[in-house]
Amino acid sequence: MDRLKIDIVSDVVCPWCVIGFKNLQKAMDSLREEIEFEINWKPYELHPEIPENGYDKKLYMQQKFGTSNPSSSPYKQIEEIGKNLGFSFNFSKTKRIPNTFNAHRLLWKSKEFGKQTSLSEALFEAYFTDGRDIGSKIVLTEIASSVGMDVDIVKKFLDSDEGGRETADDEMNFIEKSIGAVPTYFINEKYIIQGGQEPETFASFLSKILKKEKERKNEAPG
Repeated sequence: MDRLKIDIVSDVVCPWCVIGFKNLQKAMDSLREEIEFEINWKPYELHPEIPENGYDKKLYMQQKFGTSNPSSSPYKQIEEIGKNLGFSFNFSKTKRIPNTFNAHRLLWKSKEFGKQTSLSEALFEAYFTDGRDIGSKIVLTEIASSVGMDVDIVKKFLDSDEGGRETADDEMNFIEKSIGAVPTYFINEKYIIQGGQEPETFASFLSKILKKEKERKNEAPG
């Protein structure tokens, strides 16, 4: 079976990253009989300036966007899209904007356990559906445990600096590639898709990439 590698550059506090992944999942499901997918989650901090203990969401949104009302138009649009995809956005439950660096470090570690996608989805749900503070090491440990990661290993990891340099280097790599928005998807480290595309758009793009990769392979000498 043919194989495509997809590196998903995202942040765990990005609602369009949730929407994009849900649509990507639908596209991949439609192509699984012909393509095997390798998914890797890559870090991008939308709010790197946020202190480690987070920031009051209402104040932050008021300062940055001029509104903190969860019933305003952009919020309602995202909630409606999420509902159609089977995901519940409860913006009124979220009280703090977290610093997400430790969440990204934990995602880096989770690859060791084959839990990256499970953890990413659990982080999305914890933040957007349940309104949990995913900047808290206690909360991160509980979420990691819920997807089958060893609690003692996670606690020790979060209390260390392990994965910090790798996560920062990964993030800088994408910044140097002029990635200024998420979600961004790198296919086989050569092709780029950006944004929360519709499933049909993803499926069409992936099929075209597969065709191009096959042609490239057939044209290769030897």
